Amino acid sequence: MIDCLSVLSALREYYSPEGTDEELAPLCTMAVNELLPRVKSESVHSDARLVGLAAAMANYRLCAKKVRNSDGVTSFKAGDVTVSVSASALMEHAEKERSHAMLAAVPLLKDEEFLFKQVRI
Repeated sequence: MIDCLSVLSALREYYSPEGTDEELAPLCTMAVNELLPRVKSESVHSDARLVGLAAAMANYRLCAKKVRNSDGVTSFKAGDVTVSVSASALMEHAEKERSHAMLAAVPLLKDEEFLFKQVRI
């Protein structure tokens, strides 16, 4: 089993999300549960690439949740300082991180995709 605490630790280390461990742990558990059926062998469950992939998946879900709950607020101004966050940029970054983590973990995952195409000669 991929250790959910390791995933939570990786999520905190690499993505610095807001929230307590109690709030973030369910996202890590969901990511692990989604990932486990796709892993080739139980012997690789402790591999850092799988832990990183689960953390990236949890981060993606967290970003999607932030975008859904933001009510369109993308900027904050305090005096002369304005901070703006684009929802699309946030999701693009999370998607890119998840894709990179997936590529790193490909050797550890089952290939269950099937492509059916016409072959032309």
